[in-house]
This record gives sequence, C-alpha cells and structure tokens, in this order.
Amino acid sequence: MERMAQTTEPTGIVTGIEEVAFNARPLVRELQRIPKRVKSLVEKLPHQEVNEEETSLFDVLWLLLASVIFVPLFTKIPGGSPVLGYLAAGILIGPYGLSIIRHVHGTKAIAEFGVVFLLFNIGLELSVERLSSMKKYVFGLGSAQVLATAIVIGLVAHFISKQPGPASIVIGNGLALSSTAVVLQVLQERGESTSRHGRATFSVLLFQDLAVVVLLILIPLISPNSSKGGVGFQAIAEALGVAAVKALVAITGIIAGGRLLLRPIYKQIAENQNAEIFSANTLLVVLGTSVLTARAGLSMALGAFLAGLLLAETEFSLQVESDIAPYRGLLLGLFFMTVGMSIDPKLLVARFPVILGALSLLIGGKTILVALVGRLFGISIVAAIRVGLLLAPGGEFAFVAFGEAVNQGIMTPQLSSLLFLVVGLSMAITPWLAAGGQLIASRFEQHDVRSLLPAESETDDLQDHIIICGFGRVGQIIAQLLSERLIPFVALDVRSERVAAGRALDLPVYFGDAGSREVLHKVGAERAAAAAVTLDTPGANFRTVWALSKYFPNVKTFVRAHDVDHGINLEKAGATAVVPETLEPSLQLAAALLAQAKLPASEIAATINEFRSHHLSELTELCESSGSSPGYGFLRIMGKTRQQPSDFDDGLGDLKQEGMLVVQ
Repeated sequence: MERMAQTTEPTGIVTGIEEVAFNARPLVRELQRIPKRVKSLVEKLPHQEVNEEETSLFDVLWLLLASVIFVPLFTKIPGGSPVLGYLAAGILIGPYGLSIIRHVHGTKAIAEFGVVFLLFNIGLELSVERLSSMKKYVFGLGSAQVLATAIVIGLVAHFISKQPGPASIVIGNGLALSSTAVVLQVLQERGESTSRHGRATFSVLLFQDLAVVVLLILIPLISPNSSKGGVGFQAIAEALGVAAVKALVAITGIIAGGRLLLRPIYKQIAENQNAEIFSANTLLVVLGTSVLTARAGLSMALGAFLAGLLLAETEFSLQVESDIAPYRGLLLGLFFMTVGMSIDPKLLVARFPVILGALSLLIGGKTILVALVGRLFGISIVAAIRVGLLLAPGGEFAFVAFGEAVNQGIMTPQLSSLLFLVVGLSMAITPWLAAGGQLIASRFEQHDVRSLLPAESETDDLQDHIIICGFGRVGQIIAQLLSERLIPFVALDVRSERVAAGRALDLPVYFGDAGSREVLHKVGAERAAAAAVTLDTPGANFRTVWALSKYFPNVKTFVRAHDVDHGINLEKAGATAVVPETLEPSLQLAAALLAQAKLPASEIAATINEFRSHHLSELTELCESSGSSPGYGFLRIMGKTRQQPSDFDDGLGDLKQEGMLVVQ
C-alpha cells in the first residue's frame, strides 16, 4: 500500500502542473485583452468619443511610452544598446505582442523617414573628395560582397532548401543586403564610424542602397505572372537600362541643381536670421531630394544622402546637422520599433530549431564571406571580421523584397513570414555582434579602443586647462611644451595607436571625436581655457572649431589652417586665432639655409621678420578685397579694444606682435 501511495503521488503532481498550464492560457489571453479594455473604458467616458484621429494619437502615446520604458532598461544591460530597447518595445506593442498598435503600415511609412534623415546626416559628415577616395570600397568591395553573398545564399536555397529558381534569386539577393539604419546607428553609438572597419562597412552599405534598386526591378520580371516572359534576358536588360538612365538623370540633376542653388538659397535665408525658416528649408531639401530619387526608382535614403553630401560643401552644414538631430533621433527610433513589430514570438517558439539554424547559417556564412572578400581588398583580418559581423544580419530592404515576392507569386506567405523573423532577429543582435567584433579586436590587437575613451571621473578635477584636438606631430609638440611648463591639458585623437602611444608616456590622451559635443564635455570643455585644433583634415578642423564655438563659447580656439580660404572659413566658424600651416615652417627652413650661407644671426632675424610682415600685409589686402571681415593668419588692428581682457590674452602679446596669430 505504501508503494502504491508513493506511485500515485507523482501522478497527482503531473496532473496539477498540466492543470496549471492549461489554466494559464486564459490568463495570458486576459492579459492580452488589457489594452483593449483600457481603450473601451476611455471610449465609455462621458463626452469622450474616440475617433480615428484620436486612435492614431493613442498609438503615438503608446509608442512614446514603450520607448521611454524600454530604451533606458536595455542601455543598462551589459552590451545593450538603445536599438535593442526600441526593438523590444516594438515586439511588445506590435501585432504579434499585445496588439496595441494596429496601424503598423501607416507607422512604417512614417518610420522610413528615420532612415532618410540618418543618410542625410551621414552625407553632411562626408565630402565629395572623401567619397571619391572611398570608391574602391563602395564599388569594389560593395559589389563583390553583394554578388558573392547573393550567389552563395541563392545556391543554398535552391539545392539544399529545394526552393524554385526565382525564389532562390530573391532570397539570395534579399539576405545579401544589410540594415543601413541599425549598423550605422551602432557604429555611431560605439564611436567607430571613422575607424577602418567603420568606413569599409559604410561603403558597402552605400552600394547596397544602389543594389536594392536592381533587385526591386528584377522581382516582377522573374515572376511566374510576368507579362514579359519570365526571366528573359532581353526583358531584364531593357528594364535595367531604363532604370539606369532614370537614375543617372535624377542623380545628375540633384547634384547640378544642388551646387547651383543650395548655397545662394541658404545664404539668403541666413541673412533673414529666422531659425524656423532655416529649419523648414532644410526639411524641404531633404524630403524634396528623397521624393525625386524615389520617383526615379531609387531609394529615398539615397536622395537624402546626396542632399547631405551637397550641403557638406557649404558653410551651413553644421547648423543644418544640428537642426535635423531631433527629427532623426525620433524617427529612427520609430523605425527600429516597426522592425520589432515584424518579429512574431509565437512563430519563433513553434519553429525554433529551423529559425535558429537559418539564423546561424546567415550570420556565420555572411561573416566568413565578407571577411574573405575584405581580405582581397587589403583590409586586415581583424578589421575584415568586424566588417563581416556588422554586415552579417539582414536588412530592412529584405522586408520590402520578400513582401513584393509574395505579391508576385514567387514566394509563399509562410516562407516570407519565416524569413521576416530570421531577418528581424538578426537585426536585433547587431549590437552584440559589434561587441563581439570589439572583443576579437581586443584579443588580437595590442590596444582596446574602448579603454581609451575619456571618462568624466578622470577629468573632473581639471580647471583652466588646454584641450589639444589631434595628437599628431603638431599636437605632440604642443603637449611636450605644455608638460614642460606644467600646464594642465588633455588631448583627443581618433587614431588608437596615437592614443596608446601617449598613454604609454603617462600623458592624458583619450580616444574620441573632438567635434563631438559629448566628447568635449567629458574632457571638461566648459572649464577649459583654450583649445588647440591640429587635426589632419580641413573639414575636421572646421567641424571642431564650430562645435567649440557653439557649445563652449568660453573656450578660446587656436587652429592651424590649410590655406587662405580655409583660414577665412575657420574664423567665420568662431576661431579665436588661425595659424597658416605653411608660413612658419617655410620661414624656419629659410632661416636654416641663410645660416648655412654664413649670414649673421641678427641679419637672418631681420630678414625673416621683414618677409613675415610683408607677406601678412599682402594677405590683409587680399582678405579685405575678398570681403573677409576678420582677416586670416595675421594680426589685424581692429581699431577697437577688447572688453574684459584676460591674463590669457596678455600672455599672447609677444606672439601677436610677431604677426603669427589672428585676433578678432
């Protein structure tokens, strides 16, 4: 009897668990109905009839509430990212979660502008010259990555998954593309946009934005319902030829019109000193160029990128970048939430082995392929692996391509739903893949960039210090002189080897973009006395001077200029003093040659000073004739005294009299 009792107890326990599981299902359904009941309660309130417009307002409120809750939570998770918070929020309130948001298609239409503004912002940070220097990666590495990945994935889909030829083509090309929005956002969050692997990744993403046009043209042509005879070569060639002509005309028109009209229009608006009209004009430019490229069959994001690239050549680029920042952040977050809404947790549970296998093959296969292709283009093995990890996930264009394939009868809805889930999950793990790449780099490279980032705790005791922006040859000499005089300073550079070399000498050198407001804040810019800007490129110098002048006006900015025009632009950006980088080295070299010719030291000094004064007086006349008010690279007697002179100004007196600095 005891044995029988012992044997009956487990049976009772199992039955209890099954009953709990069975009874839990209605509870879950009740939880899912809570948002609906909340809405019904609001509708029953007196004089509160919820119409369609108010329903949309409730959707917006739920989106904002979910982002406010989830984004801070996920940023606190080790390796977490705001992107993950937005994705989780989208999963919860989307149609596959609590079904709070019903109008997903309308939300996606608005969210697409987040990608548009992101590409516009990237265009502002580039230049035509820099883009031209990246053509090897854009058209070489980019085309090789897309072709190699599309062919391999297509063959796997056809021969292993037994998919028909047209479906295999769509799957291969769709999964070959990556998420421009997610990857670039992760790179910006990690401060890796200007790194070697960051530049290579961006180049490939830029080519993918062009390649998606070919894919969208190809899908109707290979459809079984195609009126042009399926995969006929002539039909495909004709369609691609027409699309190429339209794209060429659109891009040429945008570039030509932008260069002719943008600067005069912005100059006229800036003279009116109306910030609202300035911002409205920026929105008009962004959305107008996006619509033009969309009408030409290209992506809207590509048009915004071209607009940003053209505005980057003007003196208004940094103010434009500041104006669009709020729109870009909000809309990009909304875009990530719509991606989360496409992830079906129920399908994940039901088909978990298949989805896990497909996701593993996608991430592993693309990483290996991209890394191999990257090595062929001269990228180091570690950087190539990091590029592969960033580009391994699928992208937002896959949703468009697979959806169109279902409409054309190429792919079944069940297969597209499975692929949607794989792509969405791969996009969700992008921040962790980037962190994995960083871990690999820290293991195989000598220095870890994240350990070189500035921290407020390391600089909160600094007061009236100097910020050296750029730790190259010039920055290192300035640091040495300041160290000998025991003048406190911090230095910033975006090249980890320079930062590591400075750290090895126990110098306060940090990894960071000197043009970033956040980075400058972390090195105590609000308490600094002055900044020396010695970056390698004119554009970086201008951007840093502008950021210091706008956000930290108390900091006196001393910067080297590449030429006369660059110096004038630097002064307009707010530089306190500009030093021509060619004048003083040339005079020092001439002095050494005169000494070799046995001239007396006093005569050499007199000759050099006379030449300097004569040269700078010529620059004075040149700048005055060109309409430059402050002058460039020389002392200009303004005829007015400074208000509240400081000891720092007095310490520059000797240099001012030598004519080496311009003072406003």
